[in-house]
Amino acid sequence: MDDSKVYEKIFSIHDQTIGALRSLQIPPFPHNYKKYFDDIFKVQADPSLVDEQKKNDPSIETHDDLSRYLDIAHKSIASFVETHADISHVAELQENYISKASQEGVERCVNFVDGLSELGKNMSLELKKAQKKIDDLTSELQETVLALTVDPLTRVTNRKGMIDDLNSVIQAGESKALPIVLLMIDADNFKHINDAHGHLAGDKVLYFFAQSIKSVIRGGDKVYRYGGEEFTVVLSRCDREQAFEVADKIRSKIEQSHLIYSGKTIKMTVSVGATMHHAGDSYDAFVGRADDALYRAKKEGKNRTVLFD
Repeated sequence: MDDSKVYEKIFSIHDQTIGALRSLQIPPFPHNYKKYFDDIFKVQADPSLVDEQKKNDPSIETHDDLSRYLDIAHKSIASFVETHADISHVAELQENYISKASQEGVERCVNFVDGLSELGKNMSLELKKAQKKIDDLTSELQETVLALTVDPLTRVTNRKGMIDDLNSVIQAGESKALPIVLLMIDADNFKHINDAHGHLAGDKVLYFFAQSIKSVIRGGDKVYRYGGEEFTVVLSRCDREQAFEVADKIRSKIEQSHLIYSGKTIKMTVSVGATMHHAGDSYDAFVGRADDALYRAKKEGKNRTVLFD
């Protein structure tokens, strides 16, 4: 679907959402906005727009992801019940053996000690089996949770992970400005790359973008795939001058790089919008300013960095 048609349809739904909230006198907080937007979207979105949403929003959890997560939960419960039953059975055997041995007299003492020792080994074995099951399930659960927040194409954190991370920042900055900077980075003329070299080349470019950004930022900073050909970066312990320097270094690195694909050179540039955190920022306000800065960079000719305070 053409980008202009996508924008037109989405903004129409946006306008209707705001109108509904205003008529019902409901404050347009993010959770209220999302509920009404989703309801209107379900009614008005045609199949092509739904496909466009899925393609551009890697934070949407698939049914398979959820099924896998629930499967691990079911296995955890079943394993606990099974292991608990095994250990309880061995403990019951020990108790019965002790009671029986005490009734048979001292002459069976040696056999009693040997038997009790064997039961103790069985108990130890069951405990080890239980611990292994717990470790295996814990590892599988961690891998599943990680899969829900990592973009499979670029191998960086996805939009869902960014939302989770930024919400922590928003809570910490309710009463004070934090030395946090948000960058919005968008590939220039990405559709042309797909048209000229193919979608597989476009995927290689997106992976290259992600790795290039990671090579520039510091260890405490983090890059995310926001959606489509757009990435975000959260810079910590950063002031205005450092923010612009890092943002423009990313832009410059990509401009000066030339990716070779199928014997052809792919030239790439990006536009970058940046903003500082303000005291009391909401998620929408913080991301909105960065997005506005990115829009300005695009409007001024692309391949440039714009910072909004």
